[in-house]
Amino acid sequence: MNMSWTKIVELKTPPIKDVILVQGLPGLGLVGKIAVDYIITEKKLKKFAELYSNNLMLPDGKAGVIVNLYGVQELPRYEFFYLKNSTNDMVFVSGNTQPVSWAQYEIAEKVLEYLESKYGLRMVIAVCGTIARGMEGDVYIAANDEKLLAEYAKKYNLRVSSEGTITGACGLLPGLAKLHGIKGLSLMGAVGQIYPDPLAAKSVLLILDKILSLNIDYHRLDLIIEDIKKRAKALQRLQEKEPARPREEPGERLPWYYV
Repeated sequence: MNMSWTKIVELKTPPIKDVILVQGLPGLGLVGKIAVDYIITEKKLKKFAELYSNNLMLPDGKAGVIVNLYGVQELPRYEFFYLKNSTNDMVFVSGNTQPVSWAQYEIAEKVLEYLESKYGLRMVIAVCGTIARGMEGDVYIAANDEKLLAEYAKKYNLRVSSEGTITGACGLLPGLAKLHGIKGLSLMGAVGQIYPDPLAAKSVLLILDKILSLNIDYHRLDLIIEDIKKRAKALQRLQEKEPARPREEPGERLPWYYV
């Protein structure tokens, strides 16, 4: 019988209470991770806890460690950062991987239980990307509460995500929050391609900025966006010069996945 192992390591106890949780993990277009990591970097947030689990695998689904640029080993993990401003106490959760599919519930529940019991949790916001080609720049919302959905969609001019599914942690975290009596929502940036999409991340960041009064400086992100646009144009010019390739048979195409 397989035993599940999850460990939360607290580095310090921050002076926060009744927090709003914002989660951004690797996923479609890396929208959630880019957005939350940008906030963490720009606001110079302090880390106060880490979550480790045998259900957090490497991106290819195997067990192991990540080796950074300096040769130092790092276990796959979630990291918890905090921010206080005049209106809210907030916790931002980032990570270098998502749980394996059969452990998504367990890990999301661990995050909710930890923050709710230790600091009080009044709202959950999960950030990710959604495929919406031709709708770049738009942000979609789904929520676990009808009143919250209607209020936020109108106030922040968001598109309501009707029908379909939200896979992974971006859907499960607010979904499970409802069982705790906590309001939650998913903010999804429209992704026009599968590779990292900082433009979609910025669209979500602009909404988070308004909701949470973050006062973010976007200069560094704008430089990244411009650089990617230049690279995309250069790649397009190269492709236009190449001779047309024979069409692939259906069985030869590589699959793409949402983590």
